[in-house]
Formats: sequence, C-alpha cells, structure tokens
Amino acid sequence: MAISIIIITLNEIDNIENTIKMVRNSAKISSGSSIPIEIIVSDGGSEDGTIEIAKKLADKVEIGPSGRYLQLNIGAKLAEGDILLFLHADTLLPKGAILRIVHKLKDPYIIGGGFKKKWNWKPYVKRSSFLKFVNYFWEAMGNWLVRIFKSFPGDNAVFVRKTVFEELQGFKPLWICEDFDFMLRLKRFCRKKLIFNGGREGKGRNYESTRTSQLIFRICFPHILW
Repeated sequence: MAISIIIITLNEIDNIENTIKMVRNSAKISSGSSIPIEIIVSDGGSEDGTIEIAKKLADKVEIGPSGRYLQLNIGAKLAEGDILLFLHADTLLPKGAILRIVHKLKDPYIIGGGFKKKWNWKPYVKRSSFLKFVNYFWEAMGNWLVRIFKSFPGDNAVFVRKTVFEELQGFKPLWICEDFDFMLRLKRFCRKKLIFNGGREGKGRNYESTRTSQLIFRICFPHILW
C-alpha cells in the first residue's frame, strides 16, 4: 500500500523544507525502513524560492494556476499511490503518521480520515498567559468539533483512498471550503453505497437495519488519528 502526499504551496519558503522532512520522517518504521511514499508539491506560482527547494526534496513538482482546489486536483492527477494524503505547506505530520494511516486502512470499511490539530505557537504567544489560553481554547474547540461532526478542514491532513477520490471526481471548483464540501460528499457517497449493498447481505429487515448502522458508523464517519 503506497501513499501519495500532495502538498499545496504558494510562497511557502519558510515552511516547505521542514514540512517535507517531517513527511519523510513520518514514513519511517522501527526496523529502520520506510513505508513507500511519494511527495508531490503542487505549486500555485511561487516567486520566493519555494519551487527550487521543493524540486530538491520532493518526488514531483507541478507548477500551475493558484487556487487550493485547483492545486489539490492537479496533485491528485499526478499521484500513483493507493492512498492520497492532502497536506498544507504549514502543516506538520506527527511521527509515525504514515504507519497509522496504513494500519487503519487495512480495514476495507474505512475509506479515509484526518489528524488531530496541534498548532505550533509563535514565541510571542508562548510568553503571554492570556494568548496561550485563547489559542489552546480554539485548538481544543476545533478538535472537539471535528469529533462531533466528523468533518475535517484541510489543515487536519485529510487522507482518502484514491479510488474513492476519483469516484467523487475530486475537489469541486470552490474558492473556499472545498475541504468541507469534499467531506460532505464523502459521507453521502458512503451512505449511497450502503443503500445499494445492504439488501444483498441482509437476512430480513432487522438484520439489514443493524448491519447498515454498523457500517455507517465504520465507513461514513472518518477516523481521527493522534
């Protein structure tokens, strides 16, 4: 199971090197080897040196028009992996992230998910008790809302099976909230599949209802990884 990591950039010279290095580290396992990955940088026309750094560190770099949905879809078209992981240039994957994705997706009923948000505070925030409280509050609130609604914003490092992404025809041409729109369509996709497949497995109304409820819980609510 190979994973394609798609990083979207636009003048991200301060972040791109560290982000790519963290992706490489997240694919390492205890034996010293690494899980197969490819890193694709989909750039929107950076002029600050981002592209030059990306060409040295990433596996593929594509330069195209700016716009998150455009860059995400362009990166996905270049991907050769079975799993697509969409990453913002200022989002760092935790240690062992790739292994956790592979482990979760061994279950065929899980089609995608995302990671818990943990921000890296600026120095001036860390020096202020009030600002630390405000930022920790919003971080905790954001993660709590993700758990409740099971919908991930793009900076939660959303991942999905490539076959499902292609069936949903990728991200819609929206200039904002393309990530939430994709997550809503992902849930509808799951429920539609259950309607068509549930009757074939059933042994009566009660059995079908119970079985479908279990599948909805397992499939339609994406998994949060820590």
